Amino acid sequence: MALPVRIRRLLPAAALALTAVLAAAGCTRAVGATSATSTTSTGSAAPPALTTAQAQQAFHRYVTTTATAAKTNDGPLALSVVTGPQRSVVAAAIKSAGYAHRAVSLDRYVYGKPTFYLPEAGGYPRFFAASAPRDFPGTDPGDMYATWAGSAEAPLSGTALLLFEQAGAGASWQLASTTVLAFGAAMPPLAADGDGAIPTVPLSATTSGATALLAKPDVAGPLQAAVVDDGPASAASAAVAAGPLTTGMYRGARNHEQGLTPPAGDVYQWDLEGAGYPSFTFKTADGGALVFYAMCLESVVATPSDISKADPVKPGPRIAYPADLDPWIGAGHYRDSVQRQDLLTFAAIDPPAGAGKIHVIAVGGGLNFAAAT
Repeated sequence: MALPVRIRRLLPAAALALTAVLAAAGCTRAVGATSATSTTSTGSAAPPALTTAQAQQAFHRYVTTTATAAKTNDGPLALSVVTGPQRSVVAAAIKSAGYAHRAVSLDRYVYGKPTFYLPEAGGYPRFFAASAPRDFPGTDPGDMYATWAGSAEAPLSGTALLLFEQAGAGASWQLASTTVLAFGAAMPPLAADGDGAIPTVPLSATTSGATALLAKPDVAGPLQAAVVDDGPASAASAAVAAGPLTTGMYRGARNHEQGLTPPAGDVYQWDLEGAGYPSFTFKTADGGALVFYAMCLESVVATPSDISKADPVKPGPRIAYPADLDPWIGAGHYRDSVQRQDLLTFAAIDPPAGAGKIHVIAVGGGLNFAAAT
């Protein structure tokens, strides 16, 4: 009898086997990394408030530099304006292009006029966000073309949220992530102080000012992950709204949207987990929080003996996998396991207590790593 095609969580042995993979791919926390928002100072004097002109300059530098890199197939130039999750995703695209001896698939979107969201002054790393309409050349925005980030479906053209980060005084502003609003999602109204700057919310806070939050902002990702892993039956569904980036990702994983399908007798598993990159927040107008964060989606097809780390491992049937994994594992005939990792970025609304559920509204990122035996 064939084994079930899915186990709820990566089993301990499989999780341990992935440790080296995650360290190489950027999904384990590096020594000295921080998950604090820009409201937490590094000990030096807080930098002055960011101006719209400075944000505009950083946005323009990213767009023009990336456009040049795309036209000239210049991977190092593309990497010069990105950091964090975005840098990992761009580096993966460069690796993929080098393997296939083709042009690098960089950000080829055409961006419209941006709207900037500037936080109140705080410590480093500091950030700001921009929302802008974007179109993919050759498509009609009204035709609802879709793309996939991990097992999440997102509009190919639509409203993008670009998060920029500055690591320290004198460092250049770089793009840390790009997420696109999911079908039917909208940017929430944000709070503003007397100068027009937007307050931030500490990640571990239970309140936003005088308003109680549904959940601490730093658990928005884990709560989303519980629903992606276990579907509508998850207890976390009491706090997380159904949608394309929660229950939709669960269905996408079950339907093997990433191209990994277990042969008879093998096991298929997936797990959404934290990625170790900084998270950032804005206070919403109703007293909630808009949270930007990164997660890793781990997917594995393996034989039962590989999962249990039997000695010897009994190989199974040949495991089929999509061609986009070739740059990491080659065009091999693997019979023990095939693993893929997608580094994904999200934006989620953490509402005031009693005002509804957490809504995950935007997604970005893509394939980050793969391994096989």
